[in-house]
Order: sequence, then structure tokens, then C-alpha cells
Amino acid sequence: MRGRSSLRTGRATLALLTLSLVAIAVPTSAQTSSAQDSKRIVLVELFTSQGCNMCPEAERNLGILARREPRIVPIAFHVDYFNKPWKDPFSDPLYSQRQLAFNTLYTKPKPAEYGLYYTPMMMIDGEQSINGRDPAGAEAAIRRALAKKPQVILRTALELTNDSRTGTVRIGVTPRSVLVQDRSLLVCAVLREDKVVTRVESGENARKTLTARFPARATKYEFIELKENAEKTLSFTLARDPSWVLENLSLAAFVQDKATGVVYQAAEIPWKLPKRASTTQP
Repeated sequence: MRGRSSLRTGRATLALLTLSLVAIAVPTSAQTSSAQDSKRIVLVELFTSQGCNMCPEAERNLGILARREPRIVPIAFHVDYFNKPWKDPFSDPLYSQRQLAFNTLYTKPKPAEYGLYYTPMMMIDGEQSINGRDPAGAEAAIRRALAKKPQVILRTALELTNDSRTGTVRIGVTPRSVLVQDRSLLVCAVLREDKVVTRVESGENARKTLTARFPARATKYEFIELKENAEKTLSFTLARDPSWVLENLSLAAFVQDKATGVVYQAAEIPWKLPKRASTTQP
């Protein structure tokens, strides 16, 4: 387990702070499909690094959890504070800031020495922190989260260009409870690529070949407030690098309370042609 001794709490905000929204070309080819599910979909985040020798086990656990439970949305956020000597190709300071924000917001017991600012740290629906090397604990937290009712209806639709290089996701959010109305909510879209193989040449995992599970490749977000029975609709455009394996790409979306960190609902949608795919998670 690796922690940070210095917690820059002044920087902590649950938003992925400095990420700007980038306008990309409008898709020219699309498809449509829809699915409805009244059940809770749970967001499982793993804060990880290729510079940490305990993280490969946690990433394997994330893959096992995803295989066993189809009602979770897994994302691996690679932090940047282990980038010496090896620079993790998936790392981003924004993901370190997100983890630091959880350390500030989290009100349950946490390690006194390093809080939640360590790898591999897993967060279940923004409410329960688990060590990423504790699959039994993660499964128990997921079961508890699955038993809760979703607080919002989350509707997603994805349009891709004919070459699938860019995609525009439209996310509609409608309140199901008065508890989420008039609160600042983070709506986030994350493009992930699964099973990415990397040969690590230095650091704690030197000379190892690692398989990254569900690492975040691109992230967009915005804040909203919901009113009674009124849907808010957002649109984000994301682009894929030509080197990313198309069949391993998917888009994750979630709605989260800015003040508490609690995730109200999540969804995922494949990044593929020829049609526009859509999901509804009420």
C-alpha cells in the first residue's frame, strides 16, 4: 500500500478540476437502440498506478468483479504521484485530485497515516472505501450498494463518426427523489479501454508486463441542478486515439453529489458502430 504524506486539501474539489471541454467534429453516422432497467447500477472506481507493486493484484480484482457482477461500472483512475521513475501512460493529475477530494469528503473511518490518498484504493458508489486488494470487502460493499434504489433516471445515447474516431454522448438526468433536487451534481462521462498491455521498464514493477483493466482514457464533466420532474440533458464529445483497440472501448457515465461524493446512478455504453447505442437507467 502506498500513501501520500502531504494532503493538499485546499485543492480538493470533487470536480475533476482543470479539465476543459474540447469541441470536436460532429458525428456523421449514427445508430439507435435503447434499454431500460429499474435496478441500481454501481460505480466501482480503482485508484491505481503502474508505479505501485501492489496495484496489479487490485486491477485483476477489478476485472474479476466486473465479470461476476454485470451491474457494476468499473473505472481505473491512474494517479500521477507515482510517476518517478516510471511514468504511467494512463496517469493524469486530475485523477489524483479526484482521489484527494474523496479523502476530504469521506466521513467513515480511514487509515490515520495516509487517509484515502493511497494506491490501490477502491471506492464503491462514492460511499464506501475498500483496499483494492480486498475483493471480499469490495463484493460486500457492492451488494449493499446494489440494494439501494437509484435516485435519478440516467439516460445515455452515443453517436459515433463513421470511422469511430469521435463520439458525442448525450446524457439525460431526471430526479427520482426530492433529495437530489436543487443540489449541485457532477455529471461525468469517461471513455475506457480494457485489457491494455504495457511493458514496464522501471520502478516497482520493472520488467513486468501489466494488463490494465478499464483505465480511463478521456474524461468530460459538467455540473447541474435538478428541478422537480425536469430532465437535464448534457452533451459531451470525446475522441479516441487510433492506437486504442476499438472492441475494448466503452463509455461510462455517472451522476454524483458534489458535496458528499455519493453516486446516484451509473451507466455504460459500448463504443461501436454501426448504430447509435443508448441506455436508460431509471
